[in-house]
Amino acid sequence: MERARRYKSDIAMIFLDLDKFKDVNDTHGHLNGSKLLTEVAKLIAGGLRKVDIACRYGGDEFVIVMPQTSKKQAYHMAEKLRLSIYENVFLKDEGLNLRMAGSFGVASLPDDAKDASELIQLADKAMYRAKNKSRNAVEAA
Repeated sequence: MERARRYKSDIAMIFLDLDKFKDVNDTHGHLNGSKLLTEVAKLIAGGLRKVDIACRYGGDEFVIVMPQTSKKQAYHMAEKLRLSIYENVFLKDEGLNLRMAGSFGVASLPDDAKDASELIQLADKAMYRAKNKSRNAVEAA
């Protein structure tokens, strides 16, 4: 954040929540739920640049921080990730062959937020709009 401010560059955030993940834990057990999260994390990491930072935020939520990235660019990346998750088959080795979807929220600094806390909050709110609208969607702050 400090570097983005100092050099007057954008920094974008994508907030991702897996749709109906609780059903995976309830139906197939928490161990398979954990394996699914690992597979999703690998899928996310494989689609990002080396400068991007992805981490599990909690439960089935992930945050991606994208330095020197506009909101428009982050929105396009979120759409790519959404489609990648939606088209992937998870837990093949366990014989479950599950399909998943995700709800994504995108926000950026300085366009939407003035600090890290607000950036997280706005990306999270955008994600909840996607989840409440239709799921398997991307919304921007």
